[in-house]
Amino acid sequence: MNQACSDIANIIIRSLPLGVDIDAGDHGPVNLLRHLEFFVAVAEERHFGRAAARLGMAQPPLSQGVRRLEATLGVSLFDRGRGGAALTPAARDLLPRARSLLDDAAELRAAAERHARVAHRLRVGVVPAVGPRAVAGVAAAVTGCADARVEVTTGPTVTLLDRLRSEALEFAVIEHPSPLEGLVGGPVVALPMDVLLPGTHRAARRPGPVPLRLLRDLEFATGPRAAGPAAYDLLCETLDVRGYHGHTTTVHDAAAALALVASGAGFTLTADPDLGAPGVVRRPVAGDPVPLRVRVVYADPANAQARAAAIESLAERA
Repeated sequence: MNQACSDIANIIIRSLPLGVDIDAGDHGPVNLLRHLEFFVAVAEERHFGRAAARLGMAQPPLSQGVRRLEATLGVSLFDRGRGGAALTPAARDLLPRARSLLDDAAELRAAAERHARVAHRLRVGVVPAVGPRAVAGVAAAVTGCADARVEVTTGPTVTLLDRLRSEALEFAVIEHPSPLEGLVGGPVVALPMDVLLPGTHRAARRPGPVPLRLLRDLEFATGPRAAGPAAYDLLCETLDVRGYHGHTTTVHDAAAALALVASGAGFTLTADPDLGAPGVVRRPVAGDPVPLRVRVVYADPANAQARAAAIESLAERA
């Protein structure tokens, strides 16, 4: 095909609507992208039967589709014979252009999907007390079943509840108990907590679980009460029942709590299995467990599958 014919064929293909049906006269409508897929498959396989198998369809509709495409373009694409399908000069010229159109369409779809995911966000909040690994686990679990871009943020329970009520979050993992006031709470998941204490403390030198009453000479490092008053009061009451009547020190993150323990002045309770430092000993709590109780809370009943995935991810830790 000379250059003038090649340019004309290129203009024809580039000017045709890609995702709509095109009138091919007596041969019926043509969806150009779909029928270009037929053309490329036959051209690469050199055989209608093999191309049909590759596309997962019967051969007659494939043959009819190619004929419709030929009628639409006004050229013959294949010399059909017993040995298969040989490309005509027009087909050899149009094949790379058809591949380019299909590649462009695939890239367009992928770009559109990315934009759609950015536009459709699933915003999830998680209390940092569960630990970075659990936060990441929730993010991965929700992402695996959500048809949206998942954005996970961390914050104290009261902040997450406020963001739920202002519709800034779709759902959140908060500490239990907490007053929900119009929100809906899922099942409570109890995450095991260990005690972190200085390696130099006498309770650390004995094997096995540590009775909390033996830590009365250490400060208890915990988050501020304002972050979740009900959960804070329940924890302090539990420590009092267990015989700990020492001083409580407010810290604003796990790093500050760990620093206090490493200095030999305090101890803390953590549900984060990765939290630790040189000079710090991890032990289970003697007696009944002292768990970190969390639950998924939401205002809108949508995203049930994503919420279930978050709960399952937390339950695996429990």
